[in-house]
Amino acid sequence: MKSYLRRTFIAVFLLIFSHIALFSYDLTFRFEPLALAPFMSAGETKWDPVGAGGMLSMGIDLFGLVNVGTMAGYLYVPKNNNSELLPDEAKFVSVIPVGLQTSLTFYPFARLELGLGGAMGYGIAQNGSMSHFAPWYRGFAEAGFRFNPKWTLGLGGSYFAYQNTSWFGQPGIAGITAGVSLKLHLETKKKSFGSGTVVCTAEIPDSLFPLFYTMYKENPFGTIQIKNNESAEIRNVSVSFKAKGYTASELECGHISNIRKGKTKELQLVADFSKEILRFTEAGKIPGEIIVTYELLGQKKESVSSIIIPVYNRNQMRWTDPQAISAYISASAPEVLEFSKVLVGLARSHLRSGVNRNLQFAMYVFEGMRLAGIRNIDDFETPYYLYHTDDSLVDHIQYPYQTMFYRAGDKDEMAILFMALLESVGIKAAYIPLENDFLVLINTGIDGDKADRFFDGEDRILEFENQIWVPISMKMIQEGFINSWHNGARDLTKLIMDDADLSIVFLEEAWQIYPSAGFTSNENVSVSADEKRLVAACEVDLARYVSTEFGPKIKEAQDILKTEGATAENYNQLGILYVRAGMYTEASSVYQKSAALGNVAAMNNLGNIASLQKNFLEAKKWYEKALATDPKNASARKNLERVLGELE
Repeated sequence: MKSYLRRTFIAVFLLIFSHIALFSYDLTFRFEPLALAPFMSAGETKWDPVGAGGMLSMGIDLFGLVNVGTMAGYLYVPKNNNSELLPDEAKFVSVIPVGLQTSLTFYPFARLELGLGGAMGYGIAQNGSMSHFAPWYRGFAEAGFRFNPKWTLGLGGSYFAYQNTSWFGQPGIAGITAGVSLKLHLETKKKSFGSGTVVCTAEIPDSLFPLFYTMYKENPFGTIQIKNNESAEIRNVSVSFKAKGYTASELECGHISNIRKGKTKELQLVADFSKEILRFTEAGKIPGEIIVTYELLGQKKESVSSIIIPVYNRNQMRWTDPQAISAYISASAPEVLEFSKVLVGLARSHLRSGVNRNLQFAMYVFEGMRLAGIRNIDDFETPYYLYHTDDSLVDHIQYPYQTMFYRAGDKDEMAILFMALLESVGIKAAYIPLENDFLVLINTGIDGDKADRFFDGEDRILEFENQIWVPISMKMIQEGFINSWHNGARDLTKLIMDDADLSIVFLEEAWQIYPSAGFTSNENVSVSADEKRLVAACEVDLARYVSTEFGPKIKEAQDILKTEGATAENYNQLGILYVRAGMYTEASSVYQKSAALGNVAAMNNLGNIASLQKNFLEAKKWYEKALATDPKNASARKNLERVLGELE
């Protein structure tokens, strides 16, 4: 028997240490004093109600959940039939079970450890001078209190069966055990850098674009790997990121309820970057910190890991989405506001009330850029025609202040400045990147059902959601507003007829996805256009607009006068066209002819023209004449009250 036991224990220890050498996993040693109630022994009544003993198990932790190893022990089971003992029998039986065990461990709370497992093997029962070899098996469960990651004190119970001859059938000794247990967890791995804490690394597939700095708060730019190198599982794990000098706040990247010892979990990397990131004029790197707060067996701890974030310079982007261009367009940049204020101020002082206001403002902005010497020049390093069609290339695009400072830009850069100026004065813009041009669409604010009042046909306009837009070509800026408009409309019409794939981007919608970076500069980028030349250029534009869009309508109305007669209504219709074209002198002439024939509408319109020209006495005369002819005319009465107020 002694020889058998010696060989058994040697085999057990060799098995344990071979596991350690091969795998270097964490080890668990468990010592369990226990009491045995053998009342489930089949057909046997010779045992006392209670026996005693202990079990020792040694195992390797796998996956932080499973423990596999060996189990051995000693059980002392007294007999209650001493009067029937044979001469070579003892008053008790000693059982030495040896075998393999496996168990599952759970940690529902920080200090609570639950275990469930089983074991089986072969054992020897010693009854005086007699020995008996037979299989045994055991199923057990326990609950323990974790003093620290190494020591756990628990209470447990099990079903134990030592067989007579076979694994199942007539057990010689079987029953329920109960006892306490003391468990020791040991680490056998060699400590590496970062052991004993929580270590974070980050995988960032591409450099960051400072242009989109506000988007990284909601859109991940990398992945964080959080590895638990603590001596036990960690709970309530909160992960955040900050980069001193480049983030507005420490932003939480996510929360993880539990990370088992030695395991790694992932979170998306987000950051609340500040405008300081726009200071990168060249590609560079940002030092950042990943802060992990967590609980280890109820104790709050913190771990900080350093990472490096690569960034492009502030002017770079990829054309993966045409809407991304909107991030360059800042309507509130000081340079933009200063320039547009001057241009539109000049437009207001020369405004023709009959001509669409947005169209006139756009003329002054466009011609102001041209006369300020801002020219369309192809970028030879990152040309628009090449880079905007290949989203694998990183393009370099100027902000509005840079185009103003350099007095030059590629087609897309000219469009960015033009749209910034338009939006700064309340004119909505959209754009269409073409193969070798960049069209800016201007929202005139004219309802679709009223387009025929301002345009001769639909060849030079677009309608979206009952709003009329006009397309302006950026490659034609040196040719003036009207030429840029007509060329842009012609090219766009051809593409539409050819069923080309066009990307129409409405700036207001694009800003919802790509907010304006709002980048400005402290450099002196003031630009100006000669006032006389600007007014003269815009007057030419207006004359061409009137000739193109109203000329055919005016001629048609004049022909009607000749063919259908000089009636009051025909004169009035011609006068309306003159007013819409801003031709007030001509309008007054035909309105007077209509008024002479008794047309109340013509009298009212003459009053309106006089009112627009601040000639309130003349306006009062015509409104009174209209009311004398038609005392119930509400429009004339309202206008008269307004003029009387002005005269007072």
